[in-house]
Amino acid sequence: MTRHSPPQPDISQAQILDVVTAICEAAATDNGLESLLQQGVERLRPLLDSDRVVIYQVLSSHDGVIAAEAVEASWQTLRGVRFTESCLYKGWEERCRQGQWSLVGDVQDSALEPCYASLLRRLQVQANLAVPIFAGSRLWGMLIAHQCRSPRLWNLSSRSLLMHAARHLGQSIYQQGLQQQLQAQGVSSQAQHLFDLFTNHVEQVLFIRDAVSGQFLYVSTAYERVWGQPLALLYSDPGLWLRQVHPDDLPQVQASVRHQFSGNSVRREYRIVRPDGDVRWVHAYVQVVNDEQNQPRYMVGWAEDCTERRQLQASLQATEAALSRRVDQEQLLRRLTARVRETLDFNTILRATVAGVKTVFDADRAVIFQILANGDRRIAQQATKPEYDTLTDAMIPSGRLPAAYLEKLRTGQPYIVNDNRAEPWPPDVNAFLAAIEVKSAMIAPIAHPFGGVRQPVWGILVVHACGEQRQWQSFEASMLQHFADQLNTALHQAELYRQLQAANQELDHIAKVDSLTQLANRRWLDEYLAQEWQRLARERKPLSVVLADVDYFKPYNDTYGHAAGDQCLAEIASAIRLGVRRPADLAARYGGEEFALVLPDTNARGAIRVVQLVRHHLQTLDLPHGASPSGDTITLSFGIATVLPTPGSPAEGILEAADQALYAAKDAGRNQYQVFKP
Repeated sequence: MTRHSPPQPDISQAQILDVVTAICEAAATDNGLESLLQQGVERLRPLLDSDRVVIYQVLSSHDGVIAAEAVEASWQTLRGVRFTESCLYKGWEERCRQGQWSLVGDVQDSALEPCYASLLRRLQVQANLAVPIFAGSRLWGMLIAHQCRSPRLWNLSSRSLLMHAARHLGQSIYQQGLQQQLQAQGVSSQAQHLFDLFTNHVEQVLFIRDAVSGQFLYVSTAYERVWGQPLALLYSDPGLWLRQVHPDDLPQVQASVRHQFSGNSVRREYRIVRPDGDVRWVHAYVQVVNDEQNQPRYMVGWAEDCTERRQLQASLQATEAALSRRVDQEQLLRRLTARVRETLDFNTILRATVAGVKTVFDADRAVIFQILANGDRRIAQQATKPEYDTLTDAMIPSGRLPAAYLEKLRTGQPYIVNDNRAEPWPPDVNAFLAAIEVKSAMIAPIAHPFGGVRQPVWGILVVHACGEQRQWQSFEASMLQHFADQLNTALHQAELYRQLQAANQELDHIAKVDSLTQLANRRWLDEYLAQEWQRLARERKPLSVVLADVDYFKPYNDTYGHAAGDQCLAEIASAIRLGVRRPADLAARYGGEEFALVLPDTNARGAIRVVQLVRHHLQTLDLPHGASPSGDTITLSFGIATVLPTPGSPAEGILEAADQALYAAKDAGRNQYQVFKP
């Protein structure tokens, strides 16, 4: 089996355009035909990854010469070699004019004429690709690529590259030949010679025009091919060509024509509309020729159909734009992924998502809709261009989405709507979308991390095109789905964070609260007292502390039992809570049947009012105490201490002062309060 060289990578349109541009620039430098041809083959060989690229010039009907060559060092050099083999010329020109190429993938296996196959083997050629070079209508030569190291399957992009290169080499060869002929002839014979050349099949439209009247003195027949109009009409109506200029380009061309009639040479590129409606791009150059008085006398120039080049450029620009959008989208996805990892605030993630999605997809609106359990939707977040309406929940049609639409969302795949009018929406949804000017949309479902089978979809991430219809691409829809999947991850993390917060709050509550009375425990009392002591020392404000003790509580426990004693303490705690009204005040169980109140920014008079309020609520409870020597209900004794904290002094001192006041109240007969006096 014949072993071919491995498949070669495709040659891009951008690379083809670069080669064509290089040939045109080389022709413009006017360094001679030999330099032009050599630069051409040297540019082509690396792109083709071939062992040899040559330009074969036809000298006569029976011989020719290798005019230019680029060859890998290990292979035979052919530049300057002359060939007279008859098999090279038999029927070749006719086949070239019919658009046939010479394409040989394997010299050994191809059905070649023995003479031709022998020649290729002698030149070490195992695979061959040749395209004709026409200079005007004349077959000038061949542009040929040789593969010497192995057979080769020539791909389409290699053929396209050689075809474009050969075409522009032929144009450059023809133009250089024309210039040489004009320079070699006297002025008296130029007009007749120009006439003969113009009537030859030239691809470019060559013309001479009177600079005063604007009348065309001569136009080549290529005008009929490019403009699609008979030459006779242009001679009789010199403004005909201008009326075929595309309306969008007409102002620019008219300005250029005025500049041209003022005696300036111009170069312009514009579109024309042929009689059959076909739109073509034209590149033109006009040179002004002055008379003896240095006044404009003639305008000579050329125009060519450059539609193919413009299409290549447009395709390249579109490809570059698509790649740029893809890169932007990938970068946004990475930033969003990082944001999900950095923050657990779901709303922050939603805002970042809609803002980024609107920018990257160049959308008029990006919206995240949450689908509620009853089928209604609400707007979780949106980003909208200023010229379009910002959505509100009231604008959204109520009720469930269509079953077919929901079924699409449950697949977890993105959904493209290039033409909203073609979608089978219910009337209320149609009216809603029309009201907010949606013409095209992309929808990506956001899976519910905890919805299960009953609610698999949490919501949808949607982009809207409102100004004009968009033809969304599949890779864009896939990218949008990636964003939606990141939101699913964020939802999952947000729920786990909520559960963690709830657990932490419960742990914090357990760590700070006395389980029996639901007041602060001793640990939190000590921390809070130290915190407020330091704050009030900085602010130079007073602090009051109240200690309270249940009178004759041991006889109560002995009489009613410990369970009743615990219930009594819980009731007393409720009375204390009712007396402590400010958020900054703290009520705590100090130990056993003792309680403490921390009252920041409170003087002694304010502390007495709090104590009186607690006593009032306790009396209202009317808790029975049959074993009390001083009465038949539960009572409390209070000790009050008020100080102005100073930096560096210990907070425990105010507790000792309040404790001394409490003992004074007990010594005085209980069921009363005493204020510490230093």
